Amino acid sequence: MVSRTGKKRVREVEATKRSTWEVIRRVSHYIKPYKWLAAGTIGCAVFSLSFAFVYPKLTSYIIDEVITKQQLEQLPWVMGCLLGAFFLREGFNSLRILINNYFEQHVIYDMRMDVYRRLQHLPVHYYDQRASGDLMTRVIEDVNNVERVLIDGTEQGTVAILSIVGVLVFLFSMSPVLAWVALIPVPFLIGGALAYTLTAHRRYRRHREASSAMNALLMDNLQGIRQIKAFCRQSHEDERFADRSEQLRQGSLGIMKAWALYSPSMALATSMGTGLVLWIGGRLVIEGSMSVG
Repeated sequence: MVSRTGKKRVREVEATKRSTWEVIRRVSHYIKPYKWLAAGTIGCAVFSLSFAFVYPKLTSYIIDEVITKQQLEQLPWVMGCLLGAFFLREGFNSLRILINNYFEQHVIYDMRMDVYRRLQHLPVHYYDQRASGDLMTRVIEDVNNVERVLIDGTEQGTVAILSIVGVLVFLFSMSPVLAWVALIPVPFLIGGALAYTLTAHRRYRRHREASSAMNALLMDNLQGIRQIKAFCRQSHEDERFADRSEQLRQGSLGIMKAWALYSPSMALATSMGTGLVLWIGGRLVIEGSMSVG
């Protein structure tokens, strides 16, 4: 069965291209009714992060005070504090996951209902120009993708910024020299992140268009399966679906290839920073400029 788009690849009608920040600003009003859930999610993430910083301080105390000075009588309460910090960190993390999922599902529901209501009020000729599968992709996949950027992206970005600030304060309070050494890989990390981000939109747009095209063909063929069988068009439609599926496969592989290069490169830069810290820190310990902990 020939779809309403003919042999042309199904694409959404070109609209004014907007930046990511403009899109986020336009849909951010979905968060306002659940601002307390948003605050609870970020608050739990901050508390979980705060207790994570307790671990290195207690570890340093155990090495420098308890083990080195053989004050074993302090070991039970220090270990109790350490276990308590672990428990509180994971407890707040568990609470964050619960609140965040409750928050996410409310926002997804509101967005999906608004999209559906909008589709119902559009004129009939709008549907003459678009395939049903493309519209289904908007309601199902696009809503979830926007939610991830709007909620998960905001939360993870906030936690990442707080983590960076906390780590820098912690490092500079312990050893300014090691802090500056630890910052050496940062320019490479920033450059890699910018290079990946600036090219990611093109890859994900290609993947999204391929997914929409495949869904559109599938929906049209399922609706017209009787005509396909009546005119013995199964082989022809198999070829068309294979072509759409191949485009989606190539789009997915393009994303994964970029990630396969980006993720290990960033991990390598981070590992090199850790190696530099151990090298310089080891020399400072040997020279007596700082303690092992």
